[in-house]
Amino acid sequence: MVKSRENSKSRIDSASDLFMVVLSSAILLIALSAIFCRYMLNHSLFWSDEVIRYLFVWFVFIGAVLALRDREHIRVEYFVELLPLPVRRLIEPAMFFGVLLFYLAMLLLGFMWVWETRGTSTSALKWPLNWVFYAALPVSAIPGAWYCLRRLKSGQYSELDSTSSESDEPTGRAG
Repeated sequence: MVKSRENSKSRIDSASDLFMVVLSSAILLIALSAIFCRYMLNHSLFWSDEVIRYLFVWFVFIGAVLALRDREHIRVEYFVELLPLPVRRLIEPAMFFGVLLFYLAMLLLGFMWVWETRGTSTSALKWPLNWVFYAALPVSAIPGAWYCLRRLKSGQYSELDSTSSESDEPTGRAG
């Protein structure tokens, strides 16, 4: 059973990483093609700026989720580290639960936003704007909530795992 859970974790993580590789590759290829066409062929790709803009929005939202997964978000821990260990053990999961609530709100409000903006289209390609652009909000909230639940369940609240294996002694870091 544990092996099955580990395997599903790695599949989800691999799919997320692959999605980011595809997004960043598409942005790079479209940008290079647009530059080549504009300066070498003297012909602009009218759609390239629009597609890159929408891909970049998806890149940012999914990238934020993967930063959460990999525990790479910037975080100021100065005040939390000043608190006694028992208080930190209460605050760390509460803060992370707040992040989970944010993702759940983003999911619900994002779907409402997608529904409200139906019928709108992109300016150059006339694609449905609610699916190309606004859907990044609820779609990225799904893996965001998944990774929050995964970290809450595993007890990895802080970036340094200060609640899981820390003693009351100083960390020895230079300040």
